[in-house]
Amino acid sequence: MLSLSGVKVIRRAHINIATYLNMYVCICTIGDTISENISVTSADDSAAGIVLKNIYSRRSIRSYLQKDVPDEILMELIKAGTYAPTAVNKQPWRFVVIKNRELIDHYGESAKKRWLENNKDPKDAHLIEMARMMTHENFKIFYGAPALILIFAHPEAFSPAQDCSLAAENMMLAGSALGLGSCWIGLGTPLGSDVQFLKDMGVPENYRLVAPLIFGYPKKADIKGPDRNTDVILKWVN
Repeated sequence: MLSLSGVKVIRRAHINIATYLNMYVCICTIGDTISENISVTSADDSAAGIVLKNIYSRRSIRSYLQKDVPDEILMELIKAGTYAPTAVNKQPWRFVVIKNRELIDHYGESAKKRWLENNKDPKDAHLIEMARMMTHENFKIFYGAPALILIFAHPEAFSPAQDCSLAAENMMLAGSALGLGSCWIGLGTPLGSDVQFLKDMGVPENYRLVAPLIFGYPKKADIKGPDRNTDVILKWVN
């Protein structure tokens, strides 16, 4: 298993992840002060503003440049993932990294086949559309991304889905800070029951696949996302 000890901080034109994490800790530490005394927006050049801008500008990217992501940057993403909150400090996340594009495509086809087998007669409109998309010969569920990172949960995890999902979000935000695009590929989840894939990747028995993530350099920058629903508060009690 690869160790994260000694991983160097990567510095780019974008903020490096160590700075990003320090900013995040700063925000969490002074929470009440920010809400009561400071008007913070994503347009600010303050540390808090930069963090908020990174959160608000992150997008699910499905179109990538044919440019490899350096190993040290992928290690930085994993390191960011390990700093996620974790129930009773179990730290259950384990990672599989695949950079070989032929293998990514191969396992993508395997996931497509298994997904279609599990959804032979879909009734839901969204599932019907997904099934139609999955039957297209040229459709790649991992979108030609140069890096695939799969997050597995240790079988002794106290809250595997929550912990690994938090790790995934940390990684996607870290990727955004480092100039990468990312996307959580739920259609890749059937790989978690692919015995040959698990054997090939050295995944121990009873480990659960939670989050298949793709990373790469986006073909387009500053993609505008859909408007967010603001009517989300059920009740606010002071």
